[in-house]
Amino acid sequence: MLTTKGWSTAVLALAVLAAALLAQRASLLLFELPLLYFILASMSYAPPQPGDVEVKRVVARSRLVEGDEVEVSILVRNKSGRVLLLGVSDSLEAPLEVVEGFPREVLVLKPGEERSVAYRVRCGKRGHYRLGPALVEAYDPFFMQKYELLRVEPDEVAVFPRVPRGRRLGVRARFTVPHPGEVASRQPGEGGDFLEVREAPEPVLRRVNWKASAKHQRWMVNTFEGERRTNVLVVLDVGGERLLGKKVEEYVDALVRVTASVTCSLINSGNSVSLLVVGNYRDWVKPGAGKRHMLRLLSSLADVQYTARKQIISYREVFRRVSLLISPARSSVVVISSFTESDALEIVSEAEAAGYAVTCIAVNPFSRSLIGEEKLHEALTEAWKQGVLKVLPRRSRRVVLVIHP
Repeated sequence: MLTTKGWSTAVLALAVLAAALLAQRASLLLFELPLLYFILASMSYAPPQPGDVEVKRVVARSRLVEGDEVEVSILVRNKSGRVLLLGVSDSLEAPLEVVEGFPREVLVLKPGEERSVAYRVRCGKRGHYRLGPALVEAYDPFFMQKYELLRVEPDEVAVFPRVPRGRRLGVRARFTVPHPGEVASRQPGEGGDFLEVREAPEPVLRRVNWKASAKHQRWMVNTFEGERRTNVLVVLDVGGERLLGKKVEEYVDALVRVTASVTCSLINSGNSVSLLVVGNYRDWVKPGAGKRHMLRLLSSLADVQYTARKQIISYREVFRRVSLLISPARSSVVVISSFTESDALEIVSEAEAAGYAVTCIAVNPFSRSLIGEEKLHEALTEAWKQGVLKVLPRRSRRVVLVIHP
């Protein structure tokens, strides 16, 4: 295939030939000889074979957080016995942006020589993005023609949502598993919440209730609720277009960051966590624990987005079908939403009817970053706060307000 220089040379040669014919002057053909020399010399060039070049992409990290930068290198090695003129170009998927270096370069490689094309990429938006494919082309010595040698398969980079620090959530549950954790189990064990005073076969001085022992003339000790693990289903409601319009995507980002903070806190406490995303975008993750499962949850949250398409099945029906598959009854459910529409309230009612201990996390959809004007932000936030506190609080529920997500 001709390069830009090759096409320009060919067009110029035709123009000189046309000028000589129109002017009927053979002397003008002398200007065409250098052009023909370059064209004929490039046509006689024998291009290298794909096996003559070894190429691989090296990505410093495949998991990033919003705003992080990563180093990308494309290593090219000449395995042939002659000097090669190679063009290397790597493509990036939006919104990845190059902050240092260039993903395109022309290399002159001697036999056995290896060089790299290095650049640094930044991504400020969560999601999964592709680096590549990278294209390697060979040029003739005059840059008249180019030959595609090979393509390097794309690599995927996962950009996780940024997890705000300092947010810790304690949950309640009517069902716990027999492993140490941070959830009160209503059974005697090691913990900090008082349960009852009972007779002890052997006195433990640090737990002896001296007044009760003197009254009953036998050793009485204080017992505490043992803290264990539980299963937690985190439900994320992706919505808000009626309130925010075009700003809904920024609010969804705030919801995702709050959800990431909650799930990481629950995982770090040793609980088994599952995820259910409802709304126009729907997804779910099976329960699990540990660092690998935390990465699995963050990977799922990275792809959460607001979509314009409408869903046929209601929130209540989705929760009824999925909840018992991924979280046993009498465990804990955490619902994260703005609670400005009835759909999220239906999930709360359905969860309580199924025997779950429910925690509602209401995230302010009128934060300062979304509204802009200070007075309007304060007025809308106060109205939203009063409405949520009027609808949500009950004895069986725990309500948490996030004013500045």
